[in-house]
Amino acid sequence: MDMISQLSDDLLIRILSRLWTKDVMATCCLSKRWLRLRSLIPRLFYDDSSYRDENYATFTQFVYRSLMSNKAPVIEFLYLSLGPKSQSIDVGNWIETAVVCHRVQFISVNIRSSDEKGTMISLPSSMYTCQTLGTLDLNNRLRLDVPFYVCLPSLNYLRLRDVDYADNKVSSLTRLLSGCPNLIDLFLVHDNLDVALMLPSLRILRMYNNGRYYHKGGGFVIDSPSLVSLYIRDYVLYDFHRIEHMPNLEKARVDITFEVRNHKFLKAFTCARSLTLCLPFVEVLSPCGMIFHNLVDLKLNTCAQGWWDLVTRMLEDSPNLKFLKLHDEHLLPEFTSIETPDSWKRPSSVPKCLLHSFETLEWEGYKGRGGDVDMATYIITNATHLKKSNFSSQPRDLNRIHRDLNSLHAASPHFMFLTQERNKRQRLEITDLGRAADFK
Repeated sequence: MDMISQLSDDLLIRILSRLWTKDVMATCCLSKRWLRLRSLIPRLFYDDSSYRDENYATFTQFVYRSLMSNKAPVIEFLYLSLGPKSQSIDVGNWIETAVVCHRVQFISVNIRSSDEKGTMISLPSSMYTCQTLGTLDLNNRLRLDVPFYVCLPSLNYLRLRDVDYADNKVSSLTRLLSGCPNLIDLFLVHDNLDVALMLPSLRILRMYNNGRYYHKGGGFVIDSPSLVSLYIRDYVLYDFHRIEHMPNLEKARVDITFEVRNHKFLKAFTCARSLTLCLPFVEVLSPCGMIFHNLVDLKLNTCAQGWWDLVTRMLEDSPNLKFLKLHDEHLLPEFTSIETPDSWKRPSSVPKCLLHSFETLEWEGYKGRGGDVDMATYIITNATHLKKSNFSSQPRDLNRIHRDLNSLHAASPHFMFLTQERNKRQRLEITDLGRAADFK
């Protein structure tokens, strides 16, 4: 007996919903029962990559027929992966059909084109007032003609990657976001766009500026007090950037390679438990009364100007810090690891975290410069609860690590010292007296 034939209609629909729509249509020709079910599939996936120019009309007609014949009460997922042969009028009609006739919940559109001057695809105005739309994912070569009235009450997840706007970019994006009162997760990739995000409901923000290095942009403002997770990557010279306090923040990664004017920028992050920072400060950090009470995990990029002062400040202002990682993430000629001053400015007194909570120090790209040695020595000899330090470098620098740190008297009696090079790991054990014993 055919086992598949014994399955319920609901289970068969769930199975078919995992297939590309063209495969669903082909599969359902196997039986009359399946032929009836194909019009009830709530998840539609279309990809034109296998259609040549001469038979592209076949793909277009197939999408129209399958959308118009679909009888599912709700389209849970509409996915369109389209190349340069797609026409704006067709894409607009497909999306409008899903919105108006099928109460669509998830729309994902990706336009594949290597030609930056290729035709832009416009989206229908009905999409901006869809009451059921929960996720909108738009990628490449799409033009958003945002109307003055936007109402997307169900939209929780919004992804905008390298899209264009029909009129003023700033006001268009602002209008779109203002019509999303329940937005939770925003992924935004743009090219030197001024961004103002005032979103009380937003919990997750990932924002990338794809503008070219050293180019000048306007800036950004983020005022979203419900944020739990924040990721910003931006290598553009900005006139301004401001982030308001985020009392619910748990994790943040901020990579801004040019001109953070002063340390007050950090005030917004004082509630975070985990921070990854690449911030070049154009003025020396000074005492400012900011305390990172919740911070336990800190990663600092050594490519940024003033990173050594940031180490001092964060050690002093993070009483519960457990983990510190220093690394040069970019590994690009424009962003080489910046020389630590020979006279690294130590904290005025041993920070509370070194006395009570600090457990792990990692340093990727350690070069053994004067300030490097001083900084590593200070942390190892003052951290009373330090369990492990891990230093990695180029093979030629491993002997330098051994020379600089082998004879240190660690403050913690349970300290283990590790050195690491690419594809190879060496271990340096520390005795209970805190002296290096031997390489193994």
